[in-house]
Amino acid sequence: MILRLFKISIVALALLLSSLAVHAQTASTDPLKPYTACKVPGGLKIKEVTRRTAGDNYREVTTDDGKKRVSVLDGYRVMSGYPDLPYFFANVKIEQSDPASYLQDKEILINEKQHYATIKEATAMVFTDKRLFNGFEDYGFDREKIDVGGQVAVHVLFYDSVHLVVTVYFLNQSKAVFANNRRFETVKQFRELRDDFLSHYSECLKRVAEAGH
Repeated sequence: MILRLFKISIVALALLLSSLAVHAQTASTDPLKPYTACKVPGGLKIKEVTRRTAGDNYREVTTDDGKKRVSVLDGYRVMSGYPDLPYFFANVKIEQSDPASYLQDKEILINEKQHYATIKEATAMVFTDKRLFNGFEDYGFDREKIDVGGQVAVHVLFYDSVHLVVTVYFLNQSKAVFANNRRFETVKQFRELRDDFLSHYSECLKRVAEAGH
């Protein structure tokens, strides 16, 4: 009986060690993957996770000085929404910047947000300068009205120590849905949801970053 229990314990230990080894291998070969599991309280659910297609290790953005390239070594898109609504609330892009060009990438992406805040559209844009959320630097721009365009705001979070760039596209919530239950009806309500999302999401992202280093 004792021998049998000993054998079972050995097997259980082997399975545990194997699981830990697989997890460690996944974290080392795909370090961005754990970030895609980050959630926030309040009913938001992760509805889609898509890895960036292998190919170019950069993307182009528009700044005051024209088109600029920023490095993207790898990335994921995470779409989140409320389970009772057919559309998304946030489109999140989690990207790994090249350490050699991270600071330049950061400057370009901040300038991109400043640039879009000056473009004349159907509603004015407001640039949000540096704010801190759990060690992440936040920059972005917001529309002064909701229900205009596809996005109501775009914010980017930077975590310098791991060269992480997280861009959050906050999407407008349609009124044209039966039994509409959208989560904000005013700019004030949206901005409260925005900051709550950025605070909780960055808190989770930080835990993942610290666990990997």
